[in-house]
Amino acid sequence: MKCYRASLAFLLATFFSFASAQTQPAKDIAVVLKSTGQVRVTRAQNSAAENAARGTRLNSGNVVRTGDAAAAALIFTDDKSILKMRENSKVSIAGQREEDSIIKTIKMEFGQLWAKVTRSETPFKIETPSGVAAVKGTQFYCILDGKGNMIIFCLEGAVEIFNKLGKALVNAGQTGIIGENQPPVSRPSNAGEVPTWGDEDQQSGKIEIELQDKNGQKKKLILEY
Repeated sequence: MKCYRASLAFLLATFFSFASAQTQPAKDIAVVLKSTGQVRVTRAQNSAAENAARGTRLNSGNVVRTGDAAAAALIFTDDKSILKMRENSKVSIAGQREEDSIIKTIKMEFGQLWAKVTRSETPFKIETPSGVAAVKGTQFYCILDGKGNMIIFCLEGAVEIFNKLGKALVNAGQTGIIGENQPPVSRPSNAGEVPTWGDEDQQSGKIEIELQDKNGQKKKLILEY
């Protein structure tokens, strides 16, 4: 096995050359960066869930679920955007490749998320039963409470929230809410209501991904974050 250490641009270009050779164009869209407690991945409908650990590769359509006292952090392979899941959260990750980027759609069934989106020109959406959050280059929390309300706490940048009844822009320092069958609203965030758990373990590192082309040749991608 060969190991290459080069610039991030070169590594990502290598990654895409291998990904394009696969029969599934949206494979390896994300990797599990951290896993604490019971974190499970379901690969296909009606298939058995498997344990997820650091380095587990995720394809479009995979479902990730965290159990009690569990947490997970995922990193996307195109732009190093990071998604953190708190305990008792469930999401389905969909990705569509377009040139050197991945159009990301996170379908959230329940729980709490924190996201850091690094590339403003690449679409990143979170869909919930109450509404949708469309994100550009930002940090934010997305929470589904016990009443089914979708709550966005925007830390940086802006998030547009919308459903069939309307839309609202949530800027940094604001909170956006979409209630079931209610139009979206935004307001200044109140002192003490914004979570802080997303800032935990903010440190640099790297993760290695083994790739294989159609000829069976293996190489290693080293992704620094």
